[in-house]
Amino acid sequence: MPLTTARCRLGEGPVWVASLGQLWWIDIHRDTVHRYDWQSEESEAHALSDRSTFVVPCADGSAIGGRQKGLYRVPEQGRRASLTGPVSVTGPDSVTVPVETGTPDTSLNDGKTGPDGRLYFGTRDLAQRREMGGLYRLDDDLVARRLADRVTAGNGLDWSPDASVLYFVDSGDYLVWAFDFDARDGSVSRQRVFAGVAEPDGLPDGLTVDAAGGVWVALFGGGRLHRYAPDGQLTEVIPVPVRYPTSCAFAGPGLDTLVVTSAYARIEDAGETPSELDGAVLAAKTGVVGKPITLCRTPLLTRGRWRWRSDRGCRR
Repeated sequence: MPLTTARCRLGEGPVWVASLGQLWWIDIHRDTVHRYDWQSEESEAHALSDRSTFVVPCADGSAIGGRQKGLYRVPEQGRRASLTGPVSVTGPDSVTVPVETGTPDTSLNDGKTGPDGRLYFGTRDLAQRREMGGLYRLDDDLVARRLADRVTAGNGLDWSPDASVLYFVDSGDYLVWAFDFDARDGSVSRQRVFAGVAEPDGLPDGLTVDAAGGVWVALFGGGRLHRYAPDGQLTEVIPVPVRYPTSCAFAGPGLDTLVVTSAYARIEDAGETPSELDGAVLAAKTGVVGKPITLCRTPLLTRGRWRWRSDRGCRR
């Protein structure tokens, strides 16, 4: 069932913010961040001044967002009593941490906070043909350090429950990679293929890891999710009622609701009519629970302005 009436051309990056009791996700094509309050069942959209690829919450009440060529600071999010009505707040207009500025044909893509509190993110070749991207870690000195090379389209990432393994999707190669992960210094080693996806099944996109170590991958264009056991064996194929699921996460106070973001841009661009569910955030009980997230410990400091608006009942 859809969680809200909001529909996204390209919904991505769902993240459960337990301290606020909210689910956040973004619409990349509309430069918008959405927030849904689990208790009140109200939602709102936050209009950005530029296209963003992810937003992750920080421990200081702000958040970090990714743009094509760098990272920026999102203003404090948790100080308002209500989610309804427009309001102006202070926020970013410029990139704080530049990334791959000498390579015009690449962009930041998905990002997530690791169990060590650092931000990790991938980059991609905009054409998704060349191995120009990489896997990065944002350190406390505000330098983005590359951890892995030869990435075509860096995408979803998450960690095993014991924080010993980092999973990372390369959509361009239809692969999910696994790395040994050291939470003490954020280093990775022993890169290997965790799972490969057959092209007819869809493009591997965002992923999440549940409390039992199962790895859930959204298959863009395939209308399904795959769940893999920690040894890489495919254990479940879960159909979803949208053609283009993009990512997934566990949400709610008990982390027992699986939410799936989706998109309808390709349907509309092909001259077809999206269904009533295409672009929605879907929610379902699966009998599985997720892992708590860690808030990012590395705040960025910039200034600018954002605009809030209500998205209730809006498709465009």
